[in-house]
Amino acid sequence: MNIMIFDATPHWSGGANRIFLYSNELKKRGHDVTICCLPGSGLAHRLPEINIQVHTVNPKSDLNVFIVPKLIRLLRENNIDVIEICSPKFYWVASVAAKLSARKVILTRNVPYRKTGIKKLINRILYDKLTDRIIAISDKIKRELIEDFSLQNDKITVIYDGIDLMQFKQRTTEQHRVKQERYVAAVISRLDENKGVECFINAIPKIAEKIKSVDFLIVGTGSIENKLKALTKQLKISERVRFTGFRQDIPEILSTVDITIMPSPKEGMSMSALESMASGVPVVATTGSGLADVIVNNSSGALVPPDNSNELAAGVIRLLQSDYHQAGKAARKIVEEKFSLQNVVTKYELLIAEITKPETSNPVK
Repeated sequence: MNIMIFDATPHWSGGANRIFLYSNELKKRGHDVTICCLPGSGLAHRLPEINIQVHTVNPKSDLNVFIVPKLIRLLRENNIDVIEICSPKFYWVASVAAKLSARKVILTRNVPYRKTGIKKLINRILYDKLTDRIIAISDKIKRELIEDFSLQNDKITVIYDGIDLMQFKQRTTEQHRVKQERYVAAVISRLDENKGVECFINAIPKIAEKIKSVDFLIVGTGSIENKLKALTKQLKISERVRFTGFRQDIPEILSTVDITIMPSPKEGMSMSALESMASGVPVVATTGSGLADVIVNNSSGALVPPDNSNELAAGVIRLLQSDYHQAGKAARKIVEEKFSLQNVVTKYELLIAEITKPETSNPVK
């Protein structure tokens, strides 16, 4: 099958990592995969490492009709059977190009772009008329799509982000038995306004007051990094918090931490949280994320209300004071059962096979 995936993420992110992993696994299974992404993006730099063909296009606007002929040429020159669109900037232009050239269209929703008013009506046209199938990366996103746009249940397939379990090793019993002098709690995230990291930093004094022997890592970079560093100084906690910047050695970092926190108030399905769980490191997440359907509260992690630093602090304290090693084992088991890269890519293949048949039946749920 010849597949083209469209993505407009400028930096490396969980969504970019999903495309990287899916593309590599699909190529191993004999598919021809081509990625259309922004010039200079993280994907444009890294995909050649695994011999995935890349075309760089900047649509500039999600309604730039002048880019449609170029996209049609790309689809025809690469003999594409089906496209997957992962970013709003490509939703309209790529779906129109695919329909005009008789290609099948999959639209992937990574985050909950909930709409109201005229935007809601316009997006209903996109989902209903220009898309053959929608992939939701969490059950929460599927529920919201059905609620917001009155879409049929079989129009939307939930396919989780996949984790390469070989990259993330669960700690051994012997490692757990080593007595620790201090705990380490980490946030691994883009440092942008919508990620809840400011809420987490505001929770740190409350956590440190209750548990003296805990240090904090903030892994990642982004538009508000300097603002967050200033906040740690203002709260007089800068000696307890280490900003690492962008890191690619996430498995190694996870091997040194006790728990991670995913403070984003709205998130489809956090790849960094899944990687943490795959490493046997339990997560404190908000109920506003897709993780609320995955983590069993107080068993395989902790769930707290979004945008509430007091509740977030309480969740971190509760998890650290519990048998969090056992919670980490339960978290790893969940990832093995639901998020194995091989299993989710097989579901992706079945979906593509279904929509490219002359007539579809028994849709993949």
